[in-house]
Amino acid sequence: MRVKQIRHTIIIGVIALIGIVSIQVYWLFTTWNMQQERLDENIWLALKKVSAEINVLHDCLPNDLNPVQKLSETCYLVDVGCEYNQGNLEYLVHTNFNKVDLNIEHEIAIYDCNLNKMVYLGRFSDSGDIIDEPLNPSFCINANQKDIVYFFCINISGRNSYLFQKMILWLVLSCIVFLVLLFFTFTIFSFFKQKQLAELQKDFINNMTHEFKTPISSIQIASDVLLGFESESLPARFTNYARLIKQENSRLNLLVENVLRAARIEKDQALMNPQRIDLHQLIDEVFAEGLLKSQPIEVEFTSKLLAEKFIIKADKLHLTNILFNLTDNAIKYNATLPVQINIETKNIGNYLILSYSDNGIGIPEKFQKKVFNKFFRVPTGNIHDVKGFGLGLYYVKQVCDAHKWKISCENKLPIGVKFVLKIPTKE
Repeated sequence: MRVKQIRHTIIIGVIALIGIVSIQVYWLFTTWNMQQERLDENIWLALKKVSAEINVLHDCLPNDLNPVQKLSETCYLVDVGCEYNQGNLEYLVHTNFNKVDLNIEHEIAIYDCNLNKMVYLGRFSDSGDIIDEPLNPSFCINANQKDIVYFFCINISGRNSYLFQKMILWLVLSCIVFLVLLFFTFTIFSFFKQKQLAELQKDFINNMTHEFKTPISSIQIASDVLLGFESESLPARFTNYARLIKQENSRLNLLVENVLRAARIEKDQALMNPQRIDLHQLIDEVFAEGLLKSQPIEVEFTSKLLAEKFIIKADKLHLTNILFNLTDNAIKYNATLPVQINIETKNIGNYLILSYSDNGIGIPEKFQKKVFNKFFRVPTGNIHDVKGFGLGLYYVKQVCDAHKWKISCENKLPIGVKFVLKIPTKE
């Protein structure tokens, strides 16, 4: 993934995280407020019903159509029309609370008109059992006693615990979301750390590969000098060793070049020089008879150049390297002789289709999408008869991406593999 793509992905991820957190916090507050409103409504309905039932029970006339007053967030004053029995009050409060599913801790105090003060009845649990002995009521000090004579106050002391109990599912889900977000944040930091380590590793490999260039050049010069001596004055074994040194040095140089080319392409440092190229002429130049004869094994080349629009815009050097890499793979991964290479071109719409096929061992279908990955090689068990780093097709894919071409591969029946390049011809 390129640096810009990584940056954009991270920015989008951060925006998504902020959005998720904001939405989650908003829904938490919204749900909390809804639960509060619902609780207040249920309390008001239950207490209004208590007042009405007391009036009916004691044959009293109500003083107000709305007998319930909210003194504070937790405290309510309830007006009744006449004197009432304390036992009836406790029973009616608990009964009407249960009817609206209000299993909540509360305190009750009644106004005693004879003593002209509030009398604390006690604190009651959510099941209606008393849990505190009567004390002086502190929650109903500000109750307005000028206009009413018979009333009682009730304090919902378990309001917050009741609301948290109703919100438990939302809180658990929110915790899960926040844990996921923390894990995602940790993953991002881990990704950056791994990316930094990968960059250090790539820099080390690239620096090491660059250092290989100097001894490779020295070995090349030395082998050329050795092969420059008159063969008659030297034993044949000497000449064979010198030729072997040059051959292996050339292979080592090719491997180093593959690593360096892949590194330059990956860092967008490969200098692309797109120009108008006659693709048919380039194919003829690459697969010239002399080049094919110089290969270590017999190679047969056939072409079917049917494209009428064969002038494309491409970097000649990198396009040539694509053909060389595909040919190198066709030779290395081949179990039958001679190696047969076939190239076809045709036009479809505004595209030139370049097909490259061989008669090699082919690529299993499950690995066809992975062969363009860096360092990937088709598994062969414990057999390692073909040398390489898995950079050839990766380089091919990177060059195609740089040109905005499309490349795919498929098995060519009965044997071999076929690579298809889709090259736009419209400028």
